[in-house]
This record gives sequence, structure tokens and C-alpha cells, in this order.
Amino acid sequence: MQVIVITIGSYPYGGAATNRHLSYLKGLVDLGINVKLVILQPDNQQSKFSNLSSGHFNGINFIYAIWYNKPLNSIIEKIFYRIRAHINAIKKINQEIKLYKTDSKIIILLTNPFDILPYLFIAKKNKISCFHERTEYPFLGANSIIKKIILNIYLTKIVSKFDGIYLISNALIKYFSGYIKDTGRILHLPMTVEFERFNLEKKLNNKYGKYIAYCGSMYTDKDGVPDLIKAFNIFARNNTNTNLLLIGDNSDKEKFKLINDLINSSIYKDRIFVTGWIERDQMPELLINAQILALARPDNIQAKGGFPTKLGEYLATGNPVVITDVGEHKDYLKDGVSAFISEPDNPFLFAEKLSEAINNPQKASLIGKEGKKIALQHFNYQIQSKKLLQFINSSI
Repeated sequence: MQVIVITIGSYPYGGAATNRHLSYLKGLVDLGINVKLVILQPDNQQSKFSNLSSGHFNGINFIYAIWYNKPLNSIIEKIFYRIRAHINAIKKINQEIKLYKTDSKIIILLTNPFDILPYLFIAKKNKISCFHERTEYPFLGANSIIKKIILNIYLTKIVSKFDGIYLISNALIKYFSGYIKDTGRILHLPMTVEFERFNLEKKLNNKYGKYIAYCGSMYTDKDGVPDLIKAFNIFARNNTNTNLLLIGDNSDKEKFKLINDLINSSIYKDRIFVTGWIERDQMPELLINAQILALARPDNIQAKGGFPTKLGEYLATGNPVVITDVGEHKDYLKDGVSAFISEPDNPFLFAEKLSEAINNPQKASLIGKEGKKIALQHFNYQIQSKKLLQFINSSI
């Protein structure tokens, strides 16, 4: 059997979404499935290592429908390239379907309804089962009338046409259950981690010293980086030997301005390091070598619906994690047992948790190990890939 996966972005090297997809697709490959990853076009923040128009990665065959090495600036240019990408992708997918005849499944990772429709049509035309993934609420911040209309079309006309939809959180299951009446067509597929990536020896980093690490978006407050910096300013007063390492792309200076201004205004700015873009293969070492891994996510709608991939990667290191009580964190983790959990949107309390973790190394070590056990139990890509394959095969 082959599974054709349609997506967009930077592959095989990219951000959190790329890592999630590659982890469970690798699991499908390990189970004997022929996985074809069709990528519409490169991402605006394309990794310099994702520089091949086609290739193989961890047994996954990938191909870009259209390839270019330049940023698309004008709207006309963006529309032109997107249309060309769809034409090429449709041609490629039809070729793959002919090779495998009916022994194919389609997974659509795209989120724009207008991007989704051509591939949903191909699946229905060829009587092939078609599946969809969501990792957060659709159309976050859909305030305009046009966006609300598109959201309504997506929920009432498109979602119900999928043979199945798999979701990262129970909150999303509750949300989409209002539009998919058959609960057998919904699968809870939590975040997934390739644990072997984190089987590294911990070392002292001479460049950053002892540090608290965060990895993720540096352009918005969705992951609470501003609160983390504020908490570090409080923490640093009495903890002089531990620095803060922020791992993430900061090349867009305009988007990075909020966080950059906070760093520059800190009296501890000499102890706050920003790595810039880090590749997939470099990330595990930076996380492993940290004393603490921190995620000060605020209590917003994104936190309520999603579940951060980075948290699974944090836990996979066996290091203690300091997080906020948002979303479904406490469905898996317990404060003082498998994580240090703080009230959200409160830098003072988050700083207290950082201090508790750094000043009680034996306790923190035990909590880190317990957190890894939880992650192995719930977020192992091999376990979740088996669930996904069973779900795909159960569709008629």
C-alpha cells in the first residue's frame, strides 16, 4: 500500500510541523508502507539544507511540485507559482495512483480550503480514502466576514467529505465532532517524537555555559517568549550561574522586534543568547545540554486547541521541563512529579519554578526522568504510527 501525503513547506529540514510529520511518516515506512510526500512549494523560511527538489529521507520519498530558490514578493507572483504548483502536484499524484491503482490512500496536511479541494476531488474521483490532519483550531483570529465565510465552508462542506480526520488534542476532537457525526472517523493522534534523535551524552557547552533553553517561534507571543524573558530577569537576580538560550529563527528583524527589545532592555542581556535558525540535526544537542527546558505558553486559544511538538522533544531529553498550566499539559504531566508546572501569564510564578528546578538538582533529575517515561508512553512515534495505520485501514 502507498500513502500519498500532500503538504507545503520546508522538507525534510524545517520546523515543528516538519518534525511531527516526518516522525509518524517514518513510523508508517517502518510498518511497510510506501510513503510519497508531495510538497506543493518551498516555504518562505526554507531551510538551506532543504535544497533538493526531490529525494529520500528516512525511507520517505519526497518531491516538490514546483521548486525555486527565491522569495516570492508580489501577490501576482505568489498566485502564479501556487497555480503551477497545483497543476504539477495533480499530475504527479495521478501518476502515483495509476501505479498503485486502488491500493492508495491520501493524507492532506494542507489547511487552506482552496488548496485542499483539488486533492479531495482526486480522491473521490478515484474512490480512494482521504484523510486530514489538524493541530490547532482552523482560521485562528478569523475576524473578517470573508474569513468567517471561508471557515464556514471548510467546516460544513469540506471536513465532512474526508474519510477520517486525525487531531492532536481532545479539545480539537470536541470542536470537530460538531461537524463529523461519526466518531469512528476521528482519531486522537497526539504529538509524536523520534526518541533516538535524543540519545546523546550531555556535555557542558563552553559557548553558552549552564543554560535554560527554549526552542520555537521567535516572532509572536504564542509560546510566551516575552514572559520567559521577564521570568528570567527575575530568576537571574539570585541565580548568577545560569543563562538563557533562545533557539529559533530571528532573521526577520521586524517580526523579531518585540523579543529583541525585551532582551536589549534587560540588565541581564549579556546572559541571554539567541541562536538564530538551527537545523533539525543540531537541535537535539542544544536541548540535551540544557539544565532546564522552558515553555511559558500563555493561556490563549492556540494553547487551548493545540499541543506543542517542542514539549515532546523537551521530555525526550530526560531533562526537567518548566511549563505553564495551559491546554492539555496536565492530561499527561503532574506538577512536581513529571514536570514543573506554573500558572500561565505570570512571570513571577514561572521564575519561582525555574528557581525550584535549578536549586534542587536531584529532585529536578528525577522529575526529568519521569517526564521522559510519560513521553515514551504517550508520544512515541512508533506507537502512534501504528494507531494511524489502523485508522487508515479501517476506512471503507
